[in-house]
Amino acid sequence: MRWIISKLLTIPIVLLVVILILVSLTSSILDQIMMKQIEIEIRRSVITNPQYANLPMEQKMKIAERMKEELIKALGLDKPWYVKVFMYAYSLLTFKPIYARVLTTRIIDPGSPNAYLIVLERIPFTVVLFTTSAIITLCLAIPLGLLAARKPGGLIDKIISAWSIFSISMPWWWVAMVMIWLFCYEWRIFPGPEHETDWANPISVAQRAALPVITVVMMSTGVVAYRIRSILLDILTEDFITTARAKGLPERMILRRYVLRVAAPPIVTIVLLSIVLSIVSGAIITEAVFNWYGIGLLFWDAVVANDIPVVLVLVYISTLLYLLTRFALDILYTYLDPRIRRA
Repeated sequence: MRWIISKLLTIPIVLLVVILILVSLTSSILDQIMMKQIEIEIRRSVITNPQYANLPMEQKMKIAERMKEELIKALGLDKPWYVKVFMYAYSLLTFKPIYARVLTTRIIDPGSPNAYLIVLERIPFTVVLFTTSAIITLCLAIPLGLLAARKPGGLIDKIISAWSIFSISMPWWWVAMVMIWLFCYEWRIFPGPEHETDWANPISVAQRAALPVITVVMMSTGVVAYRIRSILLDILTEDFITTARAKGLPERMILRRYVLRVAAPPIVTIVLLSIVLSIVSGAIITEAVFNWYGIGLLFWDAVVANDIPVVLVLVYISTLLYLLTRFALDILYTYLDPRIRRA
C-alpha cells in the first residue's frame, strides 16, 4: 500500500517540475500573448460600448489604456517574472482557460481559441486511429510471436525477422507516402489526404482512418511480433519450463499456462506504452502525412504557427496521460506478477 501511495505522489511532483521548466522557458512569450489579448479586448469593449459612443477617439483610447493598466494589475501581470511563472503553472495545472494565438476549434464551440478545447476535440481522433491500430497489431503479433518462438529459425521466424528489419529500416513517412500514392491515386480505393472530411460523421472518419490504420499495422506488427518472440524465447529456456516438459505436459498447455503468464507483464508494458505514446504524440509524422485531424497534426500546426499556449497544453496533457499510464502499469503488475505483491 505504501508503495502505491509513493508512486501516486510522484505524479503531481513530476507534473509540477515539467510545467515549471516549460513555463520558465516561455514566460516572456506568454506575457506578450496576454498583453495583446488584454489590449484587443479592452479596445473592443470601449469602442463598442454605447456609454462612450459620443466621446472622441483620443479620449476612448485613454479610457482603454487606463482599463488596460487596471486589468494588468488585477491579473498580476505587473509582478516579477518568477511570480508569474508560478501563476502560469498554477493556471495550467488547474485547467484554467488559456487562449491560443492562432489556432481555433472546429467541432467543439467552433472558432474558440481556448487551448484546452482545441486539444480536447483532437484527442478522440488520435485515440481511434492508434488504439484501433494497436488492437489489430496485438491480435496479429501475439500469435505470430508464439509461432516464431515455438520453432526458432523456421519459416515464420525468418519472415518476422525480415519484417521487423524492414519496419525499423524504412522511414514511416516514406512508406505512408507510397501507400497514399498507391491506394489513393493509382488504385483510388481510399480518399486522399486532401479529401474534405466531415470529422463529426463517424462513417466519413472511418473511411479516412482505413489507410492510416493499415499503414501503422503493417509497419508495427513485425516489430511487436519480434519483441514478443524474443521475450518468449527467453522464458522457454527457464528451468520451470524444462520441468513442465519433463512432466509430459502438452506444449500448448505449457505455452498457455506457464509461458504467457510469465510473459504478460512485459507484453502488457509494450502494448500500453505504445498506445499511450502514440496518443500523446499522435505519431506527429504519420498524422501530418495523412492530414489526420489528431494530436500529432496539432503538435505540428502549433509549432509551425508558434502557438505556445497550445504547445504548453499539449505537453501538459501528454505528460499527465503518460504518468497515469505508468501508474496503471505499476498497479497491473501487482496482479500479473505475485513477486511484486509479496515485495
